[in-house]
Amino acid sequence: MLDSQMEEFVSDQLRWDPKIDHSAIAVSADAGVVTLRGTVGSFRQKRDAEKDAKRVYGVKSVKSDLEVRLLN
Repeated sequence: MLDSQMEEFVSDQLRWDPKIDHSAIAVSADAGVVTLRGTVGSFRQKRDAEKDAKRVYGVKSVKSDLEVRLLN
């Protein structure tokens, strides 16, 4: 699978999860290693985004550079 396809599939997976605000998450892939960058509103969203990325066929590992910004 091409890296660009993997990025698209992971982005689609995040988009379909109603618990995650996918608009603030950037996805990149390199030889099966997916990196998530951006911000999320809770630690649960961060964990769920990582789980969603791991569900995609071909993903070997997920590197999370997601920053949690709690809303007051």
